[in-house]
Amino acid sequence: MAENVTNELIFEVLKNIQDRLTKVESTLADHTRQFIRVREDINSVREDINGLRGDDLRREAMQARMDERLQRIENRLNLTDA
Repeated sequence: MAENVTNELIFEVLKNIQDRLTKVESTLADHTRQFIRVREDINSVREDINGLRGDDLRREAMQARMDERLQRIENRLNLTDA
Protein backbone atom coordinates (compact mmCIF):
# COMPACT_ATOMS: atom_id res chain seq x y z
CA MET A 1 0.00 0.00 0.00
CA ALA A 2 2.84 2.40 0.78
CA GLU A 3 4.13 2.18 -2.78
CA ASN A 4 0.83 3.66 -4.04
CA VAL A 5 1.38 6.89 -2.10
CA THR A 6 2.67 9.56 -4.45
CA ASN A 7 3.55 13.19 -4.04
CA GLU A 8 0.46 14.07 -6.07
CA LEU A 9 -1.76 12.07 -3.71
CA ILE A 10 -0.19 13.74 -0.66
CA PHE A 11 -0.63 17.13 -2.34
CA GLU A 12 -4.32 16.44 -3.03
CA VAL A 13 -4.92 15.37 0.57
CA LEU A 14 -3.14 18.43 1.93
CA LYS A 15 -5.06 20.67 -0.47
CA ASN A 16 -8.33 19.13 0.72
CA ILE A 17 -7.33 19.68 4.34
CA GLN A 18 -6.41 23.28 3.57
CA ASP A 19 -9.78 23.91 1.88
CA ARG A 20 -11.66 22.43 4.82
CA LEU A 21 -9.62 24.46 7.28
CA THR A 22 -10.39 27.62 5.31
CA LYS A 23 -14.12 26.84 5.55
CA VAL A 24 -13.81 26.25 9.30
CA GLU A 25 -11.96 29.54 9.75
CA SER A 26 -14.60 31.38 7.73
CA THR A 27 -17.42 29.84 9.74
CA LEU A 28 -15.65 30.66 12.99
CA ALA A 29 -15.15 34.26 11.88
CA ASP A 30 -18.87 34.54 11.03
CA HIS A 31 -19.87 33.13 14.41
CA THR A 32 -17.44 35.47 16.15
CA ARG A 33 -18.97 38.49 14.40
CA GLN A 34 -22.46 37.31 15.35
CA PHE A 35 -21.36 36.76 18.94
CA ILE A 36 -19.94 40.28 19.10
CA ARG A 37 -23.20 41.74 17.74
CA VAL A 38 -25.21 39.79 20.31
CA ARG A 39 -22.92 41.01 23.11
CA GLU A 40 -23.35 44.61 21.90
CA ASP A 41 -27.13 44.16 21.83
CA ILE A 42 -27.11 42.72 25.36
CA ASN A 43 -25.02 45.64 26.60
CA SER A 44 -27.46 48.06 24.96
CA VAL A 45 -30.39 46.40 26.71
CA ARG A 46 -28.51 46.53 30.02
CA GLU A 47 -27.91 50.25 29.55
CA ASP A 48 -31.61 50.78 28.82
CA ILE A 49 -32.60 48.83 31.95
CA ASN A 50 -30.16 50.83 34.08
CA GLY A 51 -31.61 54.03 32.65
CA LEU A 52 -35.12 52.92 33.57
CA ARG A 53 -33.98 52.04 37.08
CA GLY A 54 -32.49 55.51 37.42
CA ASP A 55 -35.77 57.03 36.27
CA ASP A 56 -37.66 55.03 38.90
CA LEU A 57 -35.26 56.10 41.64
CA ARG A 58 -35.61 59.76 40.66
CA ARG A 59 -39.40 59.45 40.63
CA GLU A 60 -39.40 57.76 44.04
CA ALA A 61 -37.13 60.48 45.47
CA MET A 62 -39.41 63.19 44.06
CA GLN A 63 -42.47 61.44 45.52
CA ALA A 64 -40.76 61.24 48.92
CA ARG A 65 -39.98 64.97 48.83
CA MET A 66 -43.58 65.74 47.91
CA ASP A 67 -44.86 63.53 50.73
CA GLU A 68 -42.60 65.38 53.18
CA ARG A 69 -43.82 68.76 51.96
CA LEU A 70 -47.45 67.65 52.18
CA GLN A 71 -46.90 66.39 55.72
CA ARG A 72 -45.36 69.74 56.74
CA ILE A 73 -48.28 71.62 55.20
CA GLU A 74 -50.79 69.40 56.99
CA ASN A 75 -48.94 69.92 60.28
CA ARG A 76 -48.87 73.73 59.81
CA LEU A 77 -52.60 73.82 59.12
CA ASN A 78 -53.36 71.34 61.89
CA LEU A 79 -55.09 69.03 59.44
CA THR A 80 -55.54 65.48 60.65
CA ASP A 81 -57.61 62.52 59.55
CA ALA A 82 -60.45 61.83 61.97
